[in-house]
Amino acid sequence: MKLSKTGWNNVIIFSVMIIILMINVTNDKLFPDNENSTHAEQLILPEHAVILTMSVEYSASQQVFIERVGRSWQLTTQGLTLEKSQQQIEQMMFAWQQSIGLVQAADIVIDEKQGLTVNIALAGETQIRTYTLYPLNDQLLIYQHQEDQWLALAAALAKQLLPISL
Repeated sequence: MKLSKTGWNNVIIFSVMIIILMINVTNDKLFPDNENSTHAEQLILPEHAVILTMSVEYSASQQVFIERVGRSWQLTTQGLTLEKSQQQIEQMMFAWQQSIGLVQAADIVIDEKQGLTVNIALAGETQIRTYTLYPLNDQLLIYQHQEDQWLALAAALAKQLLPISL
């Protein structure tokens, strides 16, 4: 059986199309998109978020306020004496941007008096994000008020995320 020139062109075109389809199908199975996978892990803050201010309320009379001033940070305290270097503050802010927690069930029962309120203003957002942190013995629970979601992190992260460890 002899094919004409247009016949061979059709064979080549269909062969290339089949190979492209096979590559696409196997690529999706080998490297699934993060959007299609379950959201068992999540960043505390949105990806590439820029923190402008952060306030931590230990009690009504004890607060820590951190504000971005140019490329550095300014630390202000109320009712506390706190000595932090610029590097320590930058590491704390980096920990907020990079820490990942496991999403928890919505029905966590915990004593609200143990929680610390953290308010974070991000660049490009008009509303301040509010988080309540619950440092426990074996883990750190974070309640994200805007998303109505609980995250569980390692207990050691409480020292990295908070200016004063409890």
